[in-house]
Amino acid sequence: MTRIAMLIISFSSALALCEDKGLFLADKGNALVPIVISAKASDATKAVATELAGCLNQMSGAKFEIVSDSDGARGIVLGTLAEFPNNALTEPLALHGEYDGKEVFAIRTEKERLLLIGATDLGASHAAFTLLEHLGCRWFFPAKEWEIVPALPTLSVSLNLTDRPRILARRIWYGYGSFADKGHPRGGSTQKDYDAWARHNRMASSFRVYAGHAWQNVILANKKEFEAHPEYRALTKGQRQGEQLCVSNPEVRKLAVKWALDYLAKNPDREMVSLDCSDGDGQCECDACLKLGSVSNRVFGLANEAAKEVAMKYPGKMVGCLAYNQHSEPPDFPLEPNVYVQLTAGFIRGPYTFDQLAESWPKKCRMMGFYEYFSVWLWDFDKLPGGEGANLTKIRQAVQRYVKLGATSMDAESGNNWGVHGLGYYIANKLMWNPDADFNLALDDFFAKAFGPAAKAMRQYYERWSPEKQPLMSRGLIGDLFRDLQEASTAASDRKEVLARIDHIKHYLRYNHLRWLLDHEKDKEKQKQLTVDILTFAYRTRYEYMNHWNAMQSSFASDAAKKFNEPSWERNAKEAKPWIADTPVTRDETEKWFNEGLEYFQPTPVKELTFDYSNLVASPFPAAKPAAMKCGFQRVERFAISSIKGEPVELQLLVGSIAWYRDRPDAKWSLKDSKQQLVAEGKEKLDGVARPLSIKVPAPGTYVFECEDNAAGWQLSAAAGVPIVWMPARGKRIIRLGQMPELFFYVPKGTQQLHYFYSGTKHTIIGPDHKPIREVDANDETVTVDVPAGADGKCWSFSPQSPSQLWLMNAPNCFAASPDALVLPRAMAQERKTEE
Repeated sequence: MTRIAMLIISFSSALALCEDKGLFLADKGNALVPIVISAKASDATKAVATELAGCLNQMSGAKFEIVSDSDGARGIVLGTLAEFPNNALTEPLALHGEYDGKEVFAIRTEKERLLLIGATDLGASHAAFTLLEHLGCRWFFPAKEWEIVPALPTLSVSLNLTDRPRILARRIWYGYGSFADKGHPRGGSTQKDYDAWARHNRMASSFRVYAGHAWQNVILANKKEFEAHPEYRALTKGQRQGEQLCVSNPEVRKLAVKWALDYLAKNPDREMVSLDCSDGDGQCECDACLKLGSVSNRVFGLANEAAKEVAMKYPGKMVGCLAYNQHSEPPDFPLEPNVYVQLTAGFIRGPYTFDQLAESWPKKCRMMGFYEYFSVWLWDFDKLPGGEGANLTKIRQAVQRYVKLGATSMDAESGNNWGVHGLGYYIANKLMWNPDADFNLALDDFFAKAFGPAAKAMRQYYERWSPEKQPLMSRGLIGDLFRDLQEASTAASDRKEVLARIDHIKHYLRYNHLRWLLDHEKDKEKQKQLTVDILTFAYRTRYEYMNHWNAMQSSFASDAAKKFNEPSWERNAKEAKPWIADTPVTRDETEKWFNEGLEYFQPTPVKELTFDYSNLVASPFPAAKPAAMKCGFQRVERFAISSIKGEPVELQLLVGSIAWYRDRPDAKWSLKDSKQQLVAEGKEKLDGVARPLSIKVPAPGTYVFECEDNAAGWQLSAAAGVPIVWMPARGKRIIRLGQMPELFFYVPKGTQQLHYFYSGTKHTIIGPDHKPIREVDANDETVTVDVPAGADGKCWSFSPQSPSQLWLMNAPNCFAASPDALVLPRAMAQERKTEE
């Protein structure tokens, strides 16, 4: 029988089966339709067709033939609209502006064919993987174990949709990059695995943003000229030095513009050339540059000049720049239409907050995007609860806000650390495509498909340490996580593919176990051995992508080399590293490590009480030595202060404790009533000068004072006897400036054991008679202290200490500088009156 006759029979069978279920693709191991591509199909489309055929074969057991057909009248038709013209798709697949439409695709189920058509090859690829996703395939994380390809002996599809991304350039990328192992069986696969994850999940770009630091490249490309003319470099501290440009120099501007034009000539496929300044400070201090105005004026003035030339020579091309560091704010002149700006969510300087900049930049430029920091190794070290990339609520809010502001790009600096950020990366990518996607449905789908019968236990695992819940990362909480995985393993005992994913998470917890031991070890030799243990473990599990191995071998190992005086540990050192061990991790090892974690991390069965902090009243105790409240912080902290008779609130506020940050926006303080209504607000210069605040209030009561210092540091003082308490937030790191004073708090009547979470230095718990009850040297622990008979319903204190976290679990989190200044929830105050 000829191949054409066989195809006719297959098509006839498909038509016979196609009733309410749409078009049947395979049945009982037989492919009922071929995959059809154009004879002029690109290599990219051919590769997608091969991958599509492989997935359909894996799902159904049927071998799908790939054929070339000019009209695509029958079969699974994959390609571009130019390859398979269709008047009905001309409008749906049309460009909306310069770039919106490069990724658009249409899927149409017809009587004899399934159309997977894109405006471009990229759109066609998106159509193919959207089809596979519709059929149940998932690629949650880049490691092969996180790929879901369901077994479906019968494949049918009834799908008709047109889709395009809301954010046109989407990128979640690895700081420190990917790694490759020459000679290893999987050497070089890390980048391929990442690229495959991006392709399968439609993370791509209708245009590519190039807005990173570039002036150093101008210098490098014109090395001889800059050597001959040192005046071309920035003048700083009386010398021509560094990698910033003297942008007031006409010859420098010519070189920069020429470099930009040459870049586009050498890279005709690039939509943009960056002309952002070099990283760091060191901007030119010569008179001519200073006359240009702000650093933003200089950077964007040069970008404007280049953009005009680019528009003439390369219409449609753009010049990119970051809004970052000293050039975070808009210049005082309009930007050329083809200047692309990407505002960073961190490292901003100048008089405006990020929120203010996010609102002002869209009014200044035609095209812009945002640069987020999902994970930075030196900030989160891959440890629970992770960085911004683990906070799903903040990710959703950010993406939705950026889209409303007209953003066309979103870059997220991240890490190859899917153990802590993987779910966030997966969800973020979906939201960047469609900010209105059903957030909860995506989560349900992840847990159901990735973990099957273990979905409930694994959801609980993720929710326990979710940053939205302000987790207290104690040994007890980690103990709960180990037991969640134990429950999940039992539930999925007969599902090898699910157990493989759970093993990856077990390995990630093993990393946290080893890091916990290292972070809490004081002996240097033991620290050294734990460092080797961590690097060995991370190296052996590096292809699971739970930890960011490339960051670890670049940063963690390098820091350890200096700390332990082991120069051979440096990444570029030729000596063999002590952690290089390619022995695969066995199931026995996994279980051994896991059981060690179960033993070490014991749950802390403490019932946490809730208190009504919206109804606070002054509740003084006798004080032998009334003390003034005085403490300093970086970032926002809350204080509750009572006005007994409606008198003004009297405070002293110093902002700008950290001189380096005094060029940031003014500090903002606010005073709110018990209903969170604003009573007063103000701004203070970040000059490090203490100033009195006398704030009028409408009536007697307790008010909440907050200060946003823009990380420049602040100090609050109140006179002795003033009823004022500090109210730390649950799960939030306290960035204190200096040691905290002795802190007094109330232990409710009937309390038999005081429970609190503490992270910080050694301290003493002091009872109501002001005698020590217990010395505490616990760090990152839930502490339990027995309450002596008759010591409940009274005022206790912590000795002066330096907490980075402090949270009372069964007592009000209200801390005064002396007992007479205590402010408590009304119920607690009423309890005291009743007792008295």
